[in-house]
Amino acid sequence: MANSGRVLITGATGKVGSALLDNLANDDIELRALAHDESEAKSLEGRGAEAVLGDFLEPETLRPALEGVGTVFLLTPIHPQQVHQATNVIEAARGSGNDPRILRLSVHQASHQSPTRISRQHAEIEDTLAASGLPYTLLRPQSFMQNTLMAAPTVASEDRIYQPMKEGRLGMIDARDIGEAAAKVITEEGHEGKTYTLTGPAAISFHDIAGALSEVLGKEVTYIPVPLEKAKEAMLSRGIPEWMADALNEYAKAHSEGYSDWTTDDFERLTGHSATSYKEFASDFERVFRGG
Repeated sequence: MANSGRVLITGATGKVGSALLDNLANDDIELRALAHDESEAKSLEGRGAEAVLGDFLEPETLRPALEGVGTVFLLTPIHPQQVHQATNVIEAARGSGNDPRILRLSVHQASHQSPTRISRQHAEIEDTLAASGLPYTLLRPQSFMQNTLMAAPTVASEDRIYQPMKEGRLGMIDARDIGEAAAKVITEEGHEGKTYTLTGPAAISFHDIAGALSEVLGKEVTYIPVPLEKAKEAMLSRGIPEWMADALNEYAKAHSEGYSDWTTDDFERLTGHSATSYKEFASDFERVFRGG
């Protein structure tokens, strides 16, 4: 996707989008970031990108954001209307007259037969993108290491991690690595029509995660498996919508049954170096896990 011209980044304030901005900051690329409100636009000041307002569910607001754009990094949030959101961006890109390249952040094992609704959503979006006639590349990452930061409060206060994953193992990846991989696809030739499944260097269990945290924090951290029902109650008590709680529990059940117990070398092939290990990630976020 070299010669990418102006690049529009959606999800620029999130974990992956922010990492992508960091990786493109020193390249001679004109960056534009889609912001959903003035507060989000303000948070992008000084990040090296022009912030433009737009709403995935209001197609007319997307057209100005796509003016003169050669590449779109398309990231849509976990949402009941995610398919509609992504479709609006794809259709706006088709109608822009630019025929921009689309770098789509999908999920691993996106499939209409997936046991998780989120993966089925992404499969539908991938179908729409394939039928659009636009040049595109797919990034399909495994779960983010950053998701384990939600356990930081109990790691700090109780030395425990509570998760409904049983003994499941995940090839989870640092979101910062996804941003680096995305930057490679945008700035280098030869990626159109390809799919990259991004994982960390090893498939790890939450016992492994607890072990890594124990080493980094200098105290014994224990993983406590919990039932899916208890996990849902905890999510709802934190204000997570029921649709999302159910969707995340679908993933937890799948993970516990071996759905994500594998890795690939796609990240290393893209970047020339190994992906971040969980211990390296835990060291970088030690302050957070200590409750700071």
